[in-house]
Amino acid sequence: MKARYPENIKARRKKDKPSGITERVIRVLGIYTLIAQNKFPSVNSLTDKFEVTKRTVHRDLALINIIDPVEFDRQRGGYRFTHGDRIKKLILSEEQLLLLFTMGETVSHLGAPLRQEFQKFVEDLANIKKIPPDKFPVVVKMPEAIETEKLNDYFSAISHCIREKLSIDIVYNVLYSRRITKRRVDPYGLIFYDGAWLITGYCRLREEMRTFALDRIVELKETAFRFKLGDDFDLKDRLLHCWGIQYNDKPSSVTVRFSEKVAEYVLRKDKWHPSEKRRVLANGDVESSFEVAGTDEIKRWIYSWMPYIEVVRPARLRRQINEELSQTLKKHS
Repeated sequence: MKARYPENIKARRKKDKPSGITERVIRVLGIYTLIAQNKFPSVNSLTDKFEVTKRTVHRDLALINIIDPVEFDRQRGGYRFTHGDRIKKLILSEEQLLLLFTMGETVSHLGAPLRQEFQKFVEDLANIKKIPPDKFPVVVKMPEAIETEKLNDYFSAISHCIREKLSIDIVYNVLYSRRITKRRVDPYGLIFYDGAWLITGYCRLREEMRTFALDRIVELKETAFRFKLGDDFDLKDRLLHCWGIQYNDKPSSVTVRFSEKVAEYVLRKDKWHPSEKRRVLANGDVESSFEVAGTDEIKRWIYSWMPYIEVVRPARLRRQINEELSQTLKKHS
């Protein structure tokens, strides 16, 4: 039985549609695209989608069949191209291949979930199974991702909950205390930092923003509870003032002085942090000032420049480094 629509709905749908030959061209292109994308459309599904009769769909399929032979796939319950995939692969230039290879080399360090998806993306994009490394000798040195058996499942589940704004329940093994805790978290985003995948969001147990490492999650369960995220929330902006990822610490002003022996290395980079202000002193030393959240993360960076760096301020950081270096000297004496 043919469905009946109120006159105003019929009029509106008719008005929204292009008329005449244009309507059929758009419809035929739409059907062709669905078949090319391996959606296996059926006559019934096409009838519903384009709001036309089965007879019209059959005429459109007959036209497509002249251009590119199609046949009905009984197993999939829809139409496909007789001679296989019709979506053309891209022909990439040497520069584009280099870019693609560099991206692949970078993604390869981020763990199995993204590595596998990138490989699928490349195969869909172009006729490339693998680019010979000797063709483009590009190496990206960065920490390898910490991987666990459940990383793929957690990554997929968390990504879904971030998109749909669904809370998650986790059983978490805290790294330093090794305490096992149960928490409900509103996931705001994923961060890859220093070889670890981290989830950042609102922890309902601590009632504040927290960061959790995926490799420390013992159990994870999606919930049906939705959370609201303010329109003004921007994860990149929130991390802008951190040296790394610690955004809960109090703001700190840190000034360091580099010896002129490493001045060239320091000045090779325009900025080591967005907040950096620097000046070259008369003796060739370089003085840099930063506004960061807390001092723990920048302190580890400072140690990487020893013995060619001095903390000018704050005084408490100078004292802390002095104490830690004294302990280290005792161990090495």
